[in-house]
Amino acid sequence: MSTSILYHGFGIRGYRYKRTYFAEGDLVFSIEKDPSTLRCPCCKGWHVIRRGAALRWFRAVPIGRKSIYIALRVPRVECLSCGIVRQIDIGFADPRRTYTKAFERYVLELSRHMTILDVARHLEISWDMVKDIQKRYLLKQYSKPRLRDLKLIAIDEISIGRGHRYLTVVLDLSSGAVVFVGDGKGVDALIPFWKKLKYSKARIDAVAMDMSPSYISAVSTNLPKAAIVFDHFHIIKMFNDKLAELRRELQREAEDADKHVLKGTRWLLLKNPKNLRTDRNERERLDAALKLNRPLATHE
Repeated sequence: MSTSILYHGFGIRGYRYKRTYFAEGDLVFSIEKDPSTLRCPCCKGWHVIRRGAALRWFRAVPIGRKSIYIALRVPRVECLSCGIVRQIDIGFADPRRTYTKAFERYVLELSRHMTILDVARHLEISWDMVKDIQKRYLLKQYSKPRLRDLKLIAIDEISIGRGHRYLTVVLDLSSGAVVFVGDGKGVDALIPFWKKLKYSKARIDAVAMDMSPSYISAVSTNLPKAAIVFDHFHIIKMFNDKLAELRRELQREAEDADKHVLKGTRWLLLKNPKNLRTDRNERERLDAALKLNRPLATHE
């Protein structure tokens, strides 16, 4: 096998091919590092002395349905410049990982079309390995989002797990990306975000959030020029609460003879008129309820 195949097929560069053999049905490619290319992993210096090696196997991109492993005796070197004794940088695999970078990219490509369990079964690896690859990719891509381009944001809190643990989440409404996650709820959880936002010099046009007085105060203080937009869910919820309260007041004020008209008519108001059942007199009950509920639709 040539070094060109190692590079283009498995993303391995700077190594020499030794031999191929089978181990428990898997195909193993044995490679070695050119001694003349050994460098210190810390200072990148060339003045090093070999201090043994350790055999390691790395999972590589499969060939068809055949699992492929890369076997390498990773050299340990002593640097004459900085004095450390450590294994060299492998290059084709990240530290403390048992798979190559090319294999990691292949898993991520499959993850766009398959579930974690499907990827794990297809490649015959553990579910935890696929999850770890995805988490490391997301951490690398989104742990430090660019805040300077933010224009429209949303602030909300979510509950996770048990024990009433909360997280405060800030979203970029233009892209839907999460730009900040604060531990806890309330204005204190947003303090680090305000600092980062001020440092980025972003110009926020509008902020969508619930009607919490603390959020309103925090946004007004830190973003005085931004428009505050209350989200649709909380507006409808507040309207429904007021409507239910008014219905209860009408129920209490209604005469005893008319109380049965209001009771149980909430779902009739939401029901499609075409679906009203004649055998239950739903049309007559709805008409009577609308007549009695006329103050709900009348503004004086």
